[in-house]
Amino acid sequence: MLIPFFYTLNLLLLLSGLSGIRLDSGERRFSLALVQTLLILPLLAGEYLYLACHMETQAVKVVLFSEIVFALIWLSMALRFRDATVATVRASRLNFLREMLFGAVVTAAAGYFLVYRSVVEISDSILIFHIYSPVYFSTAFIMMAVLYAAWRLEQFWRALNVARRWEYKFLMVASYLVCGALAWSASYRLTCLAIAPKHFLLLAALLLFGWILMSYAVARHRLLNRKIFISRKVVYSFVVPSLLAAYLLGFGMVSLIMRTFGLQMSFVLKWLFVALGFVAAGIFAFSGKIRRRVHFFISTHFYINKYEYRDEWLALSQQLQGAMIEADVVNALRQVLAKSLYTTKIFIWFGDSSQGYKLVSSSKKPGTRTNKKCITSNDPLVRFITTHSHFHVKEKEPDPEWQKVMKSKKAFLTSLNLILIAPISIGNHLVGLIGLGPEFTGGQYGYDDFDLLTVIGSQTASALLAVRMAEKLAHTREQLAWNQLSAFVLHDIKNAATMLSLVRENAPEHVHEPEFQQDMLEVLDDALRRMGRVEQRLGTLKDEITPVLQNLELGQFLRNCRIRLKKKLSSMEITVECKSEMQVNTDPELLFSILENLLLNAFEARGEGTVAQISTGSNDDTGQAVVVIIDNGPGIAEELLPDALFEPFKTDKDGGSGIGLWQVKRLVAGLGGSVSAENRLEGGARFVVRLPLFL
Repeated sequence: MLIPFFYTLNLLLLLSGLSGIRLDSGERRFSLALVQTLLILPLLAGEYLYLACHMETQAVKVVLFSEIVFALIWLSMALRFRDATVATVRASRLNFLREMLFGAVVTAAAGYFLVYRSVVEISDSILIFHIYSPVYFSTAFIMMAVLYAAWRLEQFWRALNVARRWEYKFLMVASYLVCGALAWSASYRLTCLAIAPKHFLLLAALLLFGWILMSYAVARHRLLNRKIFISRKVVYSFVVPSLLAAYLLGFGMVSLIMRTFGLQMSFVLKWLFVALGFVAAGIFAFSGKIRRRVHFFISTHFYINKYEYRDEWLALSQQLQGAMIEADVVNALRQVLAKSLYTTKIFIWFGDSSQGYKLVSSSKKPGTRTNKKCITSNDPLVRFITTHSHFHVKEKEPDPEWQKVMKSKKAFLTSLNLILIAPISIGNHLVGLIGLGPEFTGGQYGYDDFDLLTVIGSQTASALLAVRMAEKLAHTREQLAWNQLSAFVLHDIKNAATMLSLVRENAPEHVHEPEFQQDMLEVLDDALRRMGRVEQRLGTLKDEITPVLQNLELGQFLRNCRIRLKKKLSSMEITVECKSEMQVNTDPELLFSILENLLLNAFEARGEGTVAQISTGSNDDTGQAVVVIIDNGPGIAEELLPDALFEPFKTDKDGGSGIGLWQVKRLVAGLGGSVSAENRLEGGARFVVRLPLFL
């Protein structure tokens, strides 16, 4: 039952070597051969044990086939020993194809002789074969393979410096043990032309011991850490399924072997293993701390770097997306630190050099007072962090500055159980600090942790500065909206005050005239309306203009406006020319404010003797009514044309606020129109207001 299984495993291991054609360096191909060796050694040892207990022809054939496969893999690893420590050597694909062709020929020949030729004879539980038989040549091939491998091992060992020899010494001992065991077995076979069953038990023990040494060397000195190009996330996600699969496979193998050897397994023992397996899998699945310890072991024993920097950077980038306030940045940073680092004590301070740094996140229980844990901007720890990448309590080579900080901040660090402090900074801007307690795995912080915190701190500082800038911009916009509203209010008050001032100037001379009294009452009513409008705007605090549209005849409306304004601007000559009737869809109050602002602007520019003419027309192409206002004033300063005069606080008049024309532009835009200005050749200014017609 096990024979087909053994053949399948050998073929899979042999075919796995074909994946080396996609590897572009000898270092990676050495890693592939080493992994194949680690897998085939226990398989070959198991086959030896099986053959020792079942001395039959089929078992002999599978063992001989497995020895040929092992010899090919062993040769492949021996050829690449020198590439194990050189990461830049590019491997020749032609040489690799030659190796594959050689392996295919050897495997095919071995398969042919094992299937179609008599291999050995079994006499008194001893395997006997003849000279120049297939077994004789396969044994000679194995002898040459292990001798060549021993020679390559010796060359590799001599080429290593003293430091690297410490890393590879267990691998060398294990390799020489395997070579010695197989060389002894091959020499005995070639000499005696026989194989004793006890030799298989000894070979199995030696190979298993060599495999243990080799596995220890790979795990202890991380000999594969530069060759495994698998993300930690992939490894971590497969830990639980792999453990469960290994358990089930082991359980099945034990059951199969016991049935094959005729052994019995009691009901209690079987279900004890089942229960223990499920308990172990459940503990691992539901215990986050155990999973973190497994992650830590994998990261520190099988990889050069402790962290997958790219994954941590992408995780923080994803968490920071959509962060609008500092609290969002704090939560994103804390989540990434909690998932990446092997500590449960995480403290975060945010602030700046002017106001100090406030503790915004800690591992303290809710309700714990932490206000006293704020750090001032002139704190020795802050001064140290601004010139160093980190502050580590267990610094191996402390400088005098570190000693001063440690002496002054020892009580602070002890109270929070802090081991490592890292800056949240970008450039010369220190915007925060990260404080970490000891690792729960018992490990020590090192350069991997320092590098990770530097990357995360820089990225967080950039996001934090962006959030602060956005908050500052939002505040500025709110202030701008308030300023705009204030400008409208002040301008309405100014216009009302101007009208009341004119009434006050003319009152001594015309106060007893009924017509003047009527005009005075209208001015007062208008001032009250303006005050009501101011009150409404202050009540709503909106930076928006909402017109109340209605249809009106433009010519008649302009003549009514002239009558109203003439009473207020008695010293100004205003004329209206409308050649035809024209219906417009507009807000009469806003349109009156537009005309009033434009005429007041003209009057303030010249004073006594100001003449203004209002005329109308239409533009059939755009479907707009056109209102043109010209005056005989000094005109508009050239630097304000064509658009600058409509910006707030831009004016060339003495005592002007620069609000009126800006308000005109906003009011016209609110009515769905536009306004433009230019100077006339004959002197004065021309304003053109375009309004939508009523269709």
